[in-house]
Amino acid sequence: MRFLYSLIFRVLNFLLPLGKYLGNPKIKLFAEGRINPNDIDLPQKTGLRYWFHCASLGEFEQAKPIIEKLKHRDNNCSVIVTFFSPSGYQYAKKYSLVDAILYLPLDTPKNAKQIIQKINPDSVFLIKYELWYHLLNTLFEKKIPTYLVSAVFRDKQFMFSALGGFIFKLLPRFEMIFLQDKKSYDLLKSKGLNKILLSGDTRYDRVKSNKQNAKPNDFLAHFKKNHQLLILGSSWAEEETLLYQYLTKHSNFDFKIIVAPHDISAQHIKEIMENFKAFSPVLYTEFNIQASTSNLLILNTIGHLSSAYFYADIAFIGGGFGRGLHNILEPLAFDVPVIFGPNTKKYPEANLAINAQVGFQISDFSSFENTLNNLISSRAFGKQSDFIASNAGASDKILKYIFL
Repeated sequence: MRFLYSLIFRVLNFLLPLGKYLGNPKIKLFAEGRINPNDIDLPQKTGLRYWFHCASLGEFEQAKPIIEKLKHRDNNCSVIVTFFSPSGYQYAKKYSLVDAILYLPLDTPKNAKQIIQKINPDSVFLIKYELWYHLLNTLFEKKIPTYLVSAVFRDKQFMFSALGGFIFKLLPRFEMIFLQDKKSYDLLKSKGLNKILLSGDTRYDRVKSNKQNAKPNDFLAHFKKNHQLLILGSSWAEEETLLYQYLTKHSNFDFKIIVAPHDISAQHIKEIMENFKAFSPVLYTEFNIQASTSNLLILNTIGHLSSAYFYADIAFIGGGFGRGLHNILEPLAFDVPVIFGPNTKKYPEANLAINAQVGFQISDFSSFENTLNNLISSRAFGKQSDFIASNAGASDKILKYIFL
């Protein structure tokens, strides 16, 4: 199986240049960023260099609390971040605490040696799931301290199967594996792993910091006024359809709505405007404080959703109907109860939120309608930020171990 893995990535690496000619913009960025990785200059190494690898934006959010604490501890250190996905790469370019950003090359032995030589790290942090065989094998051979952070494991993952044994054999070679939840800890313990620590999820630290640094937004404050506000955050078609059905059935609704779709492409925004036209939607980029009386605002920008939760009373978070649940911790940090779809098996925070009665799982329109009506009438606030505070502190635990 290891041979087949290597063969697949060699073939993909050979075909990679063709990606820039395909019509899909994400595939084009994925290919172009990897064709000439040595063209990117890294800052001169004057102190310790930390390398963080993140699959995409969500994992980068998990890395941020550790990056911030490392920079606070040693301003002379440098932080290099690599991404697998273009979405994370494009967003991270705006983050001032990162000294350089690169795409992780496809996982071949040659590419692994080249990227490690180029970055020349003193320590490496892989976030959540990023287990690339040749990259890890080369790091371990070079005896570079390598950590897996905010990791989650399930017994049906590939590495625990007969075919995935070559990946599983990498796990004991980590300096330490920091785990999000006890199920993951117990699973690895049962597999004979000892270099594991139940530290929690660093995203709790991140959203706690986001709340403390949130800035007022006059547009959103004026839009909300004295009404309750429902935010449909990082939505996909399934959540948008449920909201449309609810508003159609309850046409006399007396609350404000912000729809912040996961896909903010011009085409999708146009579709949302058309689908919700009966409710006179207005785009955030065209919002006029003096003129607008709409009850439905479409957030067609990047970077405003997190702070928008400051004004929310209820949040309905997208991705729980199949594509992967988006961040429910951001609204919870602002004392906002959250609603989300049924597919939460891979997301320990969702099950913790349900048990703490700050998160509410739905499966269809009927359960969505009942849950939303109950939250509108109960105005349940206060326990959500306590939930965040009780689960925060993972980044401190991680750094305490590293700098023992």
